[in-house]
Amino acid sequence: MRQTTPTRRTLLRTAALATTALAAPFVRVAQATTKPATGGSMVLAWHTNIATRWLDPQQHDGGATPDNFLNAVHDALIKNFREELYNHPALAERYEFAEDARSATFRLRPGLKFHNGAPVTPEDVKWSYEHYRGAWAKVLHDKTDGVEIVDDHTLRFAFNGPFLDFPRLLGTANVSGAGWVVPAKYYQEVGPDGFAQKPIGAGPYRLVAQEAGTRLEFEAFEDYYRPVHVRRFTILSVPDATTRMAMLERGEADIIYALPGELIERVRNNPKLILAPVLSANFWLEFPGFQDPNNPFHDKRVREAVSLAIDREAINQAECAGMGKIDGNWMNDDVQYAIDGPNWPHDIAKAKKLLAEAGYPNGFKVDWLTPVPVYYSRGERVLSQLQAVGIRGRLQTLERGVFTKRLQAGLKEWPGVNIVFAGARIGASWANWYEANFKCGGFLSADAFCVKDLDAKYDRYLASDNPAERQGLAEEIQREILDNYYFVPVFRHTAANAIGPRI
Repeated sequence: MRQTTPTRRTLLRTAALATTALAAPFVRVAQATTKPATGGSMVLAWHTNIATRWLDPQQHDGGATPDNFLNAVHDALIKNFREELYNHPALAERYEFAEDARSATFRLRPGLKFHNGAPVTPEDVKWSYEHYRGAWAKVLHDKTDGVEIVDDHTLRFAFNGPFLDFPRLLGTANVSGAGWVVPAKYYQEVGPDGFAQKPIGAGPYRLVAQEAGTRLEFEAFEDYYRPVHVRRFTILSVPDATTRMAMLERGEADIIYALPGELIERVRNNPKLILAPVLSANFWLEFPGFQDPNNPFHDKRVREAVSLAIDREAINQAECAGMGKIDGNWMNDDVQYAIDGPNWPHDIAKAKKLLAEAGYPNGFKVDWLTPVPVYYSRGERVLSQLQAVGIRGRLQTLERGVFTKRLQAGLKEWPGVNIVFAGARIGASWANWYEANFKCGGFLSADAFCVKDLDAKYDRYLASDNPAERQGLAEEIQREILDNYYFVPVFRHTAANAIGPRI
């Protein structure tokens, strides 16, 4: 067995999917590429059900999952690529972000085509941006004064004030789909549902067959501007990890995602397989409705007791064979303005003492602990650890799409006393984490938390064009979330992926 440490996008490029402060002015120019021959096939065993909306960038839900599918079917003006976190020229061969952060100009590559043969035009870019309705749509639209088509290949975004976050929002595939271009005429003809069933993009692969929720069949798009190395590519939904592992061993899958800890040694002991761990998402506990005085989690001491009850390293060892990271914050530490969190202690005695002081000497019952799908075993471990301090509850397992919709709906979908074991892999900036997961009215937080003073500071952050002030506010907000245990960080997991001998 060999072991490598790619990113998830590196794995997708192995599957042939591909295919800080801003400098002022900031200019990027694409590099020329040559096209080798395309051939062969590859199968990826995906670890959840497949939602058709993931094939539509207009419906981006602000999480990490859609970018895996966007990178296959679609392409963006700028995007993540290898070590370039948001600013790699893609459909745009050149772009410039103005020194005053009030405009951005993009020039499209010549000869770009959609899968139906229609040219990719500035009109398609403008329509895709102006009609985008997914995560971050309101922020993008509110801050944009207009999109001007300069000529047949060039367009200019004008903002109604300095918009320092624009390149990161536009170019980070696991944050927003606003920069991913769809054919405007076709989208209007078929509508959102029709587009999700038969998407047409400008990416390296065109979708040729779909079995709803279970199977996607792709073929290489020969008119793509970059090399596409594999002709046929299949994504299969295989939620059961043991089945994914067996498929890899039998040669029925070439790449599998998200092996649980108990199967990692099986890969390590097989000389034909490659273990490809990816340090990826952060996982944390959140308490919907903790602002309600009748909710046990309204008391900071109870939230702190939960943190003290969690044995983070034990979870890391059991779930990731110790390859994860106990990093102290609930957001990844490799994004702009993220801070290092503390070393959280594991102290059962102190947890019980705090619960007693809060009026729960015998603990209490939560209605549900709901982990992000498909990481149910992690939820079971947390429940078991909480029972040691008297906090009892049941595990609720949901399908990924249902889980996401309930987060988006807010408190009405979380009646009673709940713990959500959340997880996310979000790039570019700390603000992308806060906006989606904590802010009142956020895309995945709705009205679940609503800490008004923090949201007020966040509004000041968004309004500021002073990098030092923005960083100070970002760090202050993060510290308050951690100090008050509004979110309880658990760990940053390593996705234990594996690659078969054909790759």
